[in-house]
Amino acid sequence: MRLSKAAANPCLAALIEGAGFPSLERFALSVNDRGWRMHHVKLSYDHVSVKRWLLGRTCQYPDVVAAVLSEAWGVPIPVPVIWPELREGACQVPAHLQAWVAARTLEDLGVFLRSDMLTRREMLAGSIRVATGAALADPIVRWLNTNTAGPLAHAAEATARIGISTVEGIEQATRQFAASDAEVGGGLSREAAVGQLKYAVDLARHASYGEAVGKRLLAAIANLSGLVGWMSFDADMDGPAQRYFLYGLQAAHEVGDERTALRASGILADMAHQMRALGHPDTGLRLIELALDRVPSDRRRFNAVRAMLWSLKANMLSPMGLGYLAEIRAAVSLSFDLYDKARDDEPDPAVAEYWPYTSDSELAYVAAGTFRDLDVAVGSLANDSERYAQYALAHRGDGFVRSKVFDQIALARVRFLMAEPDEACRNGEAAIDLAAAVAASKRVTTRLREMLADSQPYVDRPNVREFRERLELAVS
Repeated sequence: MRLSKAAANPCLAALIEGAGFPSLERFALSVNDRGWRMHHVKLSYDHVSVKRWLLGRTCQYPDVVAAVLSEAWGVPIPVPVIWPELREGACQVPAHLQAWVAARTLEDLGVFLRSDMLTRREMLAGSIRVATGAALADPIVRWLNTNTAGPLAHAAEATARIGISTVEGIEQATRQFAASDAEVGGGLSREAAVGQLKYAVDLARHASYGEAVGKRLLAAIANLSGLVGWMSFDADMDGPAQRYFLYGLQAAHEVGDERTALRASGILADMAHQMRALGHPDTGLRLIELALDRVPSDRRRFNAVRAMLWSLKANMLSPMGLGYLAEIRAAVSLSFDLYDKARDDEPDPAVAEYWPYTSDSELAYVAAGTFRDLDVAVGSLANDSERYAQYALAHRGDGFVRSKVFDQIALARVRFLMAEPDEACRNGEAAIDLAAAVAASKRVTTRLREMLADSQPYVDRPNVREFRERLELAVS
């Protein structure tokens, strides 16, 4: 069956197609059977009834249809996912439960953007819960294995027509926002990026364009939504961050080409970072494995991306204990081997655009954190952590001020762990000096607080007390 092209309800069409029913008649019979089991009601739906639903009609028993589709997909599918008009004032359905269909993604993203622009940061962040575990990962797995790619349908009543130059302007703005995020933190220009994303979504929904322009516009929306998610995460807005990550992931999947598969893998990696920070490394590990699956299979390209993902996989394993030490060491070693191999890769601009933090310094920084976490339990891996942290600090490129702060903090933390408080304070002072330039990053404040905790065992030393006084002032 291929239903979505002619359907007024493309979400229902995608759900039926992915559920594996051989025909609309068979789907209708399953709804009739479930209606009897749920409500003891004898229903008589047939393929004509289902066609009416696809053409935009609602169903008398929508909960029965949702139950049939939920069982077929193996994930919960709320009624408002199928018929949004039945939401009746309730909150928006979380993005990870929505069907990944371009029209629905853009509609829901447009609604969420308006809410973001009209709501204070603290209120927005406090109103959206973060999904974790199987509740988050299972729906993502199902949709990533379903082909929903297709041309983006512009509005029939559109008056303005856009060309490729308009999309190129959005792409250029996204690059500027990404550079600003790396330089001064995501909090400073997040609202401007949200406004740019709203402009792009409004064009996709209300302008007219050719198929090639529509596809590139959807890819630009995917990229910018993922970046707004990262900026929101940096600004300590975890719920909104996850929403933007998911909308970006959905849009990238709906484009369905190699470049956006690479962007999808990057968004999954960013989501894994967030899960790790929130204390759910097991969820992060599953997302990293999904990200590895999204990287195009050509082994002569994208080895730097694979290197980052293997490094992050080790980082997700480190909180799980020493039982994973051999696997962690192997993953870290493989990450550096892959990065060396990447020097012979065919160049691809998509790597620099969609994976801007891919570098040997970033690999070393992640490895430093991985071995520091393990050393807390085993007490013999701090030397590895210090060596990697020193390498990251020495090789970090220009324009990544926030990352340089993280490098200094990583080195300070491991030196506190190694009972070298004087050296640790020097690195910590350098981190505080740099952190003034990235005050818009809440993640920097969080890392500084972690360093404050690491310095506690040495509070009797005068220089450590002086350092802690300055650090407490910085994090306040």
